[in-house]
Amino acid sequence: MRVARVAAQAGCSITSMYRHFGSRDGLLAEVLLQIYEESFDQQFDAVRRLLDGSGPISEDDVVDSVPLPHGGVSAKQHAVRSQVLAVAGTNPILRAKLGESLRTRRMLLGQLMNEIDSRLPDGVTLDREVLAVYVFNLNWQYNDLLGDWSVTNEQYRTLLRRTIFSR
Repeated sequence: MRVARVAAQAGCSITSMYRHFGSRDGLLAEVLLQIYEESFDQQFDAVRRLLDGSGPISEDDVVDSVPLPHGGVSAKQHAVRSQVLAVAGTNPILRAKLGESLRTRRMLLGQLMNEIDSRLPDGVTLDREVLAVYVFNLNWQYNDLLGDWSVTNEQYRTLLRRTIFSR
């Protein structure tokens, strides 16, 4: 990607591109972040549609709303995210922007979990930590980007104890 080519296609000067984005890495970070966020937002929108309304929801509704690891749309989204994450390994600007974006999306997940909790049948509670870890942190690349919000080794061990043993 050449900044001169992007500037020409955008109809602006190279100087304007550098003034706005700071560097080639800054420009690349902004473009890839937008692609990444669109992919993530599509997934969140699908979950919101499945849980649409204000009436009660069941445990099956919640489980059915969690994106599956394999499937047509998911595979395509995972490929896009993986490519963006690969670039983030060498582009510190993108890495910082992705970290902030993921923290924002983690807060959105928290709000969604509040809604889910309020609509579950009496006596049923959502294990928010487990769901958040499954959605965000089991992919170590995501966990690294979350910084202070990342799952610690102790949280991971606790999760394993709770989820892999029957009581």
